[in-house]
Amino acid sequence: MSFHNGFFHHNLQFSRSFTKKLNEQLAKVDLFHSQWLIVYYLYQYGCSTLVEISTYLDVEKPTVTRTVNRLEERGLIEQIPGKDKRERRIQLTEPGVRTYQEAKKVVEEFELQLMTGLAEEDREATLRTLLFLKGKLKQ
Repeated sequence: MSFHNGFFHHNLQFSRSFTKKLNEQLAKVDLFHSQWLIVYYLYQYGCSTLVEISTYLDVEKPTVTRTVNRLEERGLIEQIPGKDKRERRIQLTEPGVRTYQEAKKVVEEFELQLMTGLAEEDREATLRTLLFLKGKLKQ
């Protein structure tokens, strides 16, 4: 197996396993990783449109819309009026902020457990590699 085939194969396997384990952890706060990504984004960037979120997450707008609708049904986000009535702007509610804070603790603990035993220089190299590859994909 060549480096490239092996690297990307293992990356795909890691990504699926990571998402599965993260979902198991996020179940403690009644979220899935796709919901966490939107809650995280809204907490970090504030009131946003569905297009802004879908661009950030690099997913199709209908996918974001479905997840946003679920979060809205649970009272974690709310729509607010925008300048253009066609533009759907959303933000976290107070329960959404509390859910973010609870989920952030769960995610940080999960990351800490996962990274335990990995040298700091390896963590930094891994992050640099991921950011480099992500940048190449955006070109």
